[in-house]
Amino acid sequence: TVKAVTQLGATIGRTFAYELLQAVSPLDAATLQHGLRQLVEAELLYQRGLPPLATYTFKHALIQDVAYQSLLKRTRQQYHQRIAQVLEARFPNRCETQPKVLAQHYTEAGLLQQAVDYWHQAGQRASGRSAHVEAVAHLTKGLEVLQMLPETTGRTRRELAFQVSLGPSLYATRGPGAPEVRHALTRARELSEYLGDSTQLCKALEELFLFHGSR
Repeated sequence: TVKAVTQLGATIGRTFAYELLQAVSPLDAATLQHGLRQLVEAELLYQRGLPPLATYTFKHALIQDVAYQSLLKRTRQQYHQRIAQVLEARFPNRCETQPKVLAQHYTEAGLLQQAVDYWHQAGQRASGRSAHVEAVAHLTKGLEVLQMLPETTGRTRRELAFQVSLGPSLYATRGPGAPEVRHALTRARELSEYLGDSTQLCKALEELFLFHGSR
C-alpha cells in the first residue's frame, strides 16, 4: 500500500495535493491516509495542512524519481492518463491555469492528440504574460510531440498554429535577425500556402520580420 501511494504520488509530481491523489487512487480514504502518514513519519514526504486540504512534497527529488522509475511503463502510462482525465473532469480551473501539467501527463500517457492541444495552450498562456522563454519551450515541445502523429491535413493546420504562436516569442527572445525566427515564419508561410490559408496573422508576422531584418 505504501509503495502504491508513493508511486502514484510520484507520478503526480514532486508536490501533490491530497485531493487529487484521493481522486485518482483506488484506495479508500482511511487506507490512503494511513499510507501517507507512514511516508511522513519515515521522512520521505513533507506534509502541509490536513486532509482533505493537505499537500505533500517529496523530501528529495531522488525519492520521487526512484518511486516513479519503479513503475512498469504500462502502469505509468495508465497513471498519467488517469491523472489527466481526473484533472479535466474535476479540476477545470487547474486545466485552464496550468495547461502545462495536462500537457505533460498526456504526453507521458502516450495520448498525443490531447498533449499537443495542451502544449499549445501552455505556450499561448506563457506568451500572453510575456514569459517568452517559457512559451518557446512549451511550443517547441508541442511541435516535437506533433511530429509523432500521422501526416494529415489536421496535423498541418496544427503545426501552422504552433509556428504562428512561436514566431513572436522567438522574436522576443532571440531577436529579429535570429535564424530560429526566420525558420518559424518561413515555415508558417509554407504551411499556409499549402493549406490555401494565408492568414493575415502569418503575413503580419512575416512583414514584421522582414522590416526589422532589413534595418
